[in-house]
Amino acid sequence: MTGRDSSIDQFLSAIKAEGRSSPAGMHWHEFFEFLRTRSKPGKKQPPVPLILAASGEPDREKHARLRSQLEWALDNGCVVEAIGYLARLPADKWNAGPIERWGQDSY
Repeated sequence: MTGRDSSIDQFLSAIKAEGRSSPAGMHWHEFFEFLRTRSKPGKKQPPVPLILAASGEPDREKHARLRSQLEWALDNGCVVEAIGYLARLPADKWNAGPIERWGQDSY
């Protein structure tokens, strides 16, 4: 748990309970672009999604990257918008799998 913002922990716990780790493919890219439009001048860009060559990374790593993106959103004043964006994604637009297999890559 981050301790910084309980909404991040609550959201991530809820999707993890359903086996969802991160948005899938182009949906994660679209979320990344959504975050980029909220970047503040002179600040770091949001963490890149684990897609394309990184798409075979374990769900555990994808979930950790999504956390990093939400923490970036918190630092950039758009965490409520970011969580709302993700909450509107249908369940079939997510990378998902049984929790007990989250440590295995899919290469």
